Amino acid sequence: MSVIDSSNAKEHSYPVYGRQFKSYRWYKPIIVFVLFIAVYLILGLAVCAAIAYIRLGGMPNFAELSTSNMFTNDYDEMELADAWQSAVGLSAVAVMIPSLWLVTKIVRDRPFSSYSSSRGGWSSKVFWKVFPVAFICISIPIIVDELVYKHNINNFQMKFTLASFAVVTLLGPLQCIAEEYVFRGLLMQTFGSWFRIPIVAVILESVLFAAMHPYDMMGKIGIVVTGVVFSLTAWMGRGIEASSAFHIANNMTIFYLQGMNLASITEATTTHDFILEVCTGVVFVIVIFIISRKTDWFSRIKKDDAAAWNARIDEKLARKEAKKTAKAEKIAAKNAKTGAHDESAPGKHFKQ
Repeated sequence: MSVIDSSNAKEHSYPVYGRQFKSYRWYKPIIVFVLFIAVYLILGLAVCAAIAYIRLGGMPNFAELSTSNMFTNDYDEMELADAWQSAVGLSAVAVMIPSLWLVTKIVRDRPFSSYSSSRGGWSSKVFWKVFPVAFICISIPIIVDELVYKHNINNFQMKFTLASFAVVTLLGPLQCIAEEYVFRGLLMQTFGSWFRIPIVAVILESVLFAAMHPYDMMGKIGIVVTGVVFSLTAWMGRGIEASSAFHIANNMTIFYLQGMNLASITEATTTHDFILEVCTGVVFVIVIFIISRKTDWFSRIKKDDAAAWNARIDEKLARKEAKKTAKAEKIAAKNAKTGAHDESAPGKHFKQ
């Protein structure tokens, strides 16, 4: 296992990592994105249809779906204590992970692991090192705010069923990681590879991230800030483990609190919630920056994806060139043999 230092830090910059692969072409991320949308829609519809089939005991019709309370795009109507609604809502996002993985196998422009990090794929060690930091920075402030400042402790009511708690616990983290793969991985690295300026990629990706969330204007501004926090931590951490840890700590805390009637998920954002969101995000970025400077958490390379990928490309080109050379030599030898045979054939020489 090697270590990233000043001599190769630029090569492992996460936002622009896509350009390190010899198979990179500016248009390939567009192909990947278009195919990703197509595969995601197919897999997402298949998963939702399968859940609806199990829930309703057969192939559902529109009337059954409209009255089943399983599908909602409105945060105000989201009820995670409903196991079926949780299964549909969370799995519909989590399926982004296999969708992106499948597309990388189709396009073959770079390995799937390069979207996880520029250190050789997803690192569980890095994630579990950062997660306690994320819990302290975001989960504890949210819990204190909801229970102490807002006095929601008086509203406690266990709304979770065993089934819904299990669904949220299993699919909630996958939903967060899936968004990191798509927004911090696919989109940020695409913008980074095009503009070659990481901060531009951070801003563009964060705006798109906010646009995909149905909050009010203040809420969207808060999501832009959160998107910047996720992107900066992915940049400093050379992968999505740190941003995933913060994302999971934030979402799962709110999910669990809602399931106990101690918090609500709503599209409207108060000034107080906005300030809390910004402050916790800034603190987390500062802590991750210090960690990136003082430790080697984000500098250990399990595998140099770009180097390994480029080596395979060079090997293929070398084999292709060798075959081409061998074929040319074979043709030349055949022509030489044919020419020698013609020179010795009767009637080819005339005496002056």
